[in-house]
This record gives sequence, C-alpha cells and structure tokens, in this order.
Amino acid sequence: MARKTVWLFALGTLVLSMGPALVGCGPKPQCEGATVIQVQSAQDECAAATDELDVARDERAELEADVTATKAEVSELEGMPGQLADQLEELRKGSGR
Repeated sequence: MARKTVWLFALGTLVLSMGPALVGCGPKPQCEGATVIQVQSAQDECAAATDELDVARDERAELEADVTATKAEVSELEGMPGQLADQLEELRKGSGR
C-alpha cells in the first residue's frame, strides 16, 4: 500500500508539474499601442493638411498681390478725374448716344 501511495504521489506531482507546460501561458493580451495603419493614417492626414495649408498660403499671396495692384490703379485713377470725364464724353460721342 505504501508503494501505491508513492506512485500516486509521484504521478500527481508529475501531472501538476507538466500541466502548465501543456496548457501554456494563455492567449496573448491585446496590444494597447496604436496600430501601424492608425499611425500611417495620421501621418497621411498631417501631410494632406500641410499641402492644403501651403496651397492656401500661395493663393493668399497671389490675392494680396492682386489687391495691391488694384489699389495702385485706383489711387492712380483718383488723381485724374477731369481726364477720365473727357474720355467718357468722347466714348459717348463715338457710340452715337
């Protein structure tokens, strides 16, 4: 009977020691970091926003140049109202009005 108890004890010890080796550590936990796709998506959005900002800055510079040129024309024309009135009168005569 002592021999049977020793064998049962040895078998129990063997099963308990082999149990974790057979079962393993379990499923791998979910990674809490950002995925590669999320990072690439954020980088693409940032690049698109930067490109859009550059285009908007270029358009603004062009519009400011147009405004400056138009203001220069207006100030140039403000100095000669008499001449413009004469030109207008000649155009009216030429059109038959």
